[in-house]
Amino acid sequence: MDTLHKFEQLYNEAVSTYQNQLPLCAAENVVSPFSKIMLTSSLQEKYLLGASSKYQENNFLGSDKLFEFNILLNQLCLRLYGAKYADARTLSGINAVTSLLMSLFEVGDIVFISNDEYGGHTSIKKICKRLGIKTRYIPYDYDNLDIDYKQLNEELMKENVKGVLVCLSDILFQPSLEKIELPEDCILLYDATQTLGLIAGKENKNPFDYFESSDDNFIMFGAAHKTLPGVTCGLILTNNPILLQKYESINPDYLRNTHFHHILSLITTLIEFEKFGKEYSKNIRQMVESLSVRLLSGGFTLISGERCSETHQIWLSFPNQLELNIFYEACCRYGISVTKREKKVYNDFGIRIGLQEIARYKWDNNIIDTIAIILTLIKKNMPSEEITKHVDIFVKSNRTINYTFSEVETDKFKQNLHDS
Repeated sequence: MDTLHKFEQLYNEAVSTYQNQLPLCAAENVVSPFSKIMLTSSLQEKYLLGASSKYQENNFLGSDKLFEFNILLNQLCLRLYGAKYADARTLSGINAVTSLLMSLFEVGDIVFISNDEYGGHTSIKKICKRLGIKTRYIPYDYDNLDIDYKQLNEELMKENVKGVLVCLSDILFQPSLEKIELPEDCILLYDATQTLGLIAGKENKNPFDYFESSDDNFIMFGAAHKTLPGVTCGLILTNNPILLQKYESINPDYLRNTHFHHILSLITTLIEFEKFGKEYSKNIRQMVESLSVRLLSGGFTLISGERCSETHQIWLSFPNQLELNIFYEACCRYGISVTKREKKVYNDFGIRIGLQEIARYKWDNNIIDTIAIILTLIKKNMPSEEITKHVDIFVKSNRTINYTFSEVETDKFKQNLHDS
């Protein structure tokens, strides 16, 4: 078999695997044909040097035209998020936080970060250590599934703290960031990767409702591809021009080729989201509420208890590792994409579910009933034939991407582009 045929085989096998899954992974989503148009743009090979807010005169010929997209991005993010300054040059969420840490802090600075035991991103401590940044864990209230603001505020007064980085991969409830009492010259950074879409869609509260002033030492950042269904791209937002000046050296200090086609794709995703995002976000939340009720009725223990998750995520708890492994392995066997978690916030043994992808297919409420039945049957170790019968419903279901421009509108947009 030659290399081309090998590639074709591998690709078809991978696509078939995903097409036959019940997609309940909280980390993945589907991107519309409209958002993907820019991935084949001839502008992908072009460079735009310098800051995102001010055009650098010593630049490549034609780059002044590229800079106009920065202006458009700022306009979109002001309307969607209430942020005056938007920067999409970083390549991913982790690339965004790494670039921010390198730009804003010095070796030896103290930064409070989220602990992975309650859902913090596992990379942050490692990155800080490599950069010589000293870390402390943000105190957490496990009973309320939120930051322990009183203890945090007390801790912030004890040392010369330069930053607080709230970076949660696992999140059920929005943190009340406005309760954090920042010392002078301390920067609050919030990784909203998981909820960027829900914030723009008005289903989650917007931190910029509280940090709207140009004097607020606040930055929100994240990556598309979760509740904001776009091609992977980092997005940094702030209203503070001084902070903006500090991290604008990302290019050229820490990043040269900014993958301009991903920036263009993010812009088209935000255009799409401005029109359809509220309806899409509402459907995510309705599905989460509906499935949570059915799982509780099916005998599952939800970490949130009777409270309904405010995000796209639902967390299931299991009494021990054996039962967790049996459930998770059965999900894998039947093609159900979930995430296994062994963290304190899950009562040590848990499963994370996300509904952002199936919400985009706009499947009706009967689908939620079927998901609850499948998961309950697996939990009760019921015969495989019964489970397979219900899983087959998803394999045969129409996976049309909704909350986007129509095929006619998408084709017209492509036709209007010079390199279409």
